Amino acid sequence: MTDPRLLAISGFLKKTVWPVKDGPLILGRDPSNQLEVRDQSVSRKHCSLSEVSSGVYEIVDLDSHNGTFVNEKKINRQTIQHGDVIRIGWSEFAFLTGPADEAALLASRIDAGSGSVELRTMSLDRSGLPTDSLWIGRMARDLAAFFKIANFINGTRDVQALQRELLALICEVIPAAEAAVVLQPNANEESSLPCNWNRKGLAGQQVRVREDLVQQATWERCAVVSAASAETPSAEHVLCVPLVAIEKILGVIYLVSPASDTPFGEDQAYFVSSVSRIAAVTLENLSKLDSLRAENQRLRAEGKGDSTLVGESKPMHRIADFIGRVAKGDSTVLIRGESGTGKEVVARAIHANGSRPDEPFIAINCAAIPEALLESELFGYEKGAFTGATGSRKGKFEAAEDGTLFLDEIGDMAPLLQAKLLRVLQQREFERLGGNRLLPFNARVLAATNKNLEQAIKAGEFRQDLYYRLNVVSVALPALREHREDIPLLALHFANKYASRCNRGFKGIAPEARSLLMQYSWPGNVRELENAIEHAIVMGLTDEILPEDLPDALLEEQAPELATARYHNKLNETKKELVLAALRETDGSPVEAARVLGIHPKYLHRLIRNLNLKSDVKRLGQR
Repeated sequence: MTDPRLLAISGFLKKTVWPVKDGPLILGRDPSNQLEVRDQSVSRKHCSLSEVSSGVYEIVDLDSHNGTFVNEKKINRQTIQHGDVIRIGWSEFAFLTGPADEAALLASRIDAGSGSVELRTMSLDRSGLPTDSLWIGRMARDLAAFFKIANFINGTRDVQALQRELLALICEVIPAAEAAVVLQPNANEESSLPCNWNRKGLAGQQVRVREDLVQQATWERCAVVSAASAETPSAEHVLCVPLVAIEKILGVIYLVSPASDTPFGEDQAYFVSSVSRIAAVTLENLSKLDSLRAENQRLRAEGKGDSTLVGESKPMHRIADFIGRVAKGDSTVLIRGESGTGKEVVARAIHANGSRPDEPFIAINCAAIPEALLESELFGYEKGAFTGATGSRKGKFEAAEDGTLFLDEIGDMAPLLQAKLLRVLQQREFERLGGNRLLPFNARVLAATNKNLEQAIKAGEFRQDLYYRLNVVSVALPALREHREDIPLLALHFANKYASRCNRGFKGIAPEARSLLMQYSWPGNVRELENAIEHAIVMGLTDEILPEDLPDALLEEQAPELATARYHNKLNETKKELVLAALRETDGSPVEAARVLGIHPKYLHRLIRNLNLKSDVKRLGQR
């Protein structure tokens, strides 16, 4: 009769026995496991052991961080037999199914190296230092080497160069034959190869790193010394010291010498430990600097992505040609077009293709900010300039520096601010609110509007002199209905963009949905198209955009002659009957009809517009 069980033969749970029965036995650091292993090198759910058929047992690694080993071989899934040894982290377990001399088995694991290896740890926070004459004699040498290393560490900005030179300088003091810096990967990064050094100068020669020593040094935050006897030619002396930074342990410094040499001593461990402290902080700072550089590049790439023009129609080619001609200059550009036609995209494209792409691009919507706040946003203010101004603040004019200032919806700017803006553009200088010091204005100005500025000038709503100052070079962007041939390209562009953000598959747009997109009038232009595609990606249930995934406005305004629109035509006819019935009941009053239908009056007005019922509403209201 079998008695399947696990016997802990080393580690924190040594001499403990667990039966393997009644379902899988989960091993890991989580307290909810059947076998809790309190070891940071063990994953929360590390591995499981279960009976897969009568008398056959299998161990499965549960995607652990440091792996599961059976008889010192890393496994993913493997059947095990009586006497096999399982290792996770610092713990070893013998799998037993029959009678066994457990005492003898435990005794055999006391000295895993068969007497050939001495393993000991040295605490790095030890307060007392040796005071014998040998230590004092070496102190001057080590101190000089330490200062040399410190000077180099503080003067380098390259992570790889720092690691290579650090190992070379350490080995000027420590008689190691080989050395390596082994860095731990972050959670979202793959493991990188250690930085290696050897005294013979052999390029590409990898140091054989013992993972158990690395894990012990990391977990216990102490130097680990493994001393091999001269009788074991294959063994070697190892000194493994953790790189303890401010926030975390980055990895270890790993030194190796052959068994024929003198083992590493306590004074050498203290020297490497001291060096590792300052090296770890520098490595951590350089890693953060690399991360910030990568993030900066990513944000710059995203910013340039917003300046991408999508379209192959003649109007879009005309816009692209215009951008190419004006981008390299410094002239003020006025960009005109309906709301949603992509005026800011064109402004960003001019900036990205100009002579100052690495300088700031500052955008401000003049219609979205009240007049009192807009002035302080543009000019900035000094401390005490008004109630609540507890400190000085830069405005958009100052923040733009030598880059580009984009003034969106310039036609909605208040007359007083128009006069102040005109002075800034003419004199190329300004003052903060409450200040008396002139500041230079060096940025290029791009402006945009969806208003007819000529009519606004006649109505006294916009200054004619400011118009001439802004309208040095101008371009009118076409409405989306004027270049419908670009709708498929734009729709695919936005679909891929939002599918990537939502982490969902996207294979294409159904023919029926494409027809609806092409037939719609797009009063909101490209912005409305982008919103419609985002709506379809978020609300869709398949990897293809279907008609029912699109917003209601597109379905309500669809052309009745579409052969594929039978369902939606019927739905629209039903909506028409309901709206007309409510209007008849309320004598043509849209407000009362909306109350009868239980919908918002604004939604009813949109239905009336999209379903072409304006003439019916007018007729019913005149009865």
